[in-house]
Amino acid sequence: MILIASPAMGNPVKSRFTTLELRTCSVIKRHSDGNTWRCSGLKGYPVSYAEGDLRAFVGFSARPEASQAMQQTLAAFNSIFKGTGRRATIEWRFRRQNGVDHPYAAIMRVFTSGDGQKGEVLIITKITATEACHMAYIDTKANADAMALARSTADELAAAWKCTNEPRVMGASGKAPI
Repeated sequence: MILIASPAMGNPVKSRFTTLELRTCSVIKRHSDGNTWRCSGLKGYPVSYAEGDLRAFVGFSARPEASQAMQQTLAAFNSIFKGTGRRATIEWRFRRQNGVDHPYAAIMRVFTSGDGQKGEVLIITKITATEACHMAYIDTKANADAMALARSTADELAAAWKCTNEPRVMGASGKAPI
């Protein structure tokens, strides 16, 4: 795993990358439109992944299947997997306190299609021990340094973000279906 640190409020913000590989996940619900899997994430924060209506749903927290994020997806057809691959990367933004990682956001790349266009969108999800919800979407084709924008968005919005808010499109948009 790779760690990246930067100063923030006296407690360094860090990133850790994990992979979501369906072959290592457990199927927890079968459905004709697509299954739901539970996968490992950071310690104490499993990940749920579901497919339905040609769209991906990803939940985080101690009970990821119950998180709001499992009900949220983009309007465009989308997948966290590129092509026929079944492996995706999650960037976790977290603070370490008393030797324990406390994630507050996750960043995932989603491959989108619609109206004859294809694109890539970064989804920034707020994470607490009990909830997860989408905060923002970033069109990677329209923003030269989309990952830097995603990290700063996660770091700046997560603490005050209310899951009753609608997710925001950050930066330039219009090149990838969202």
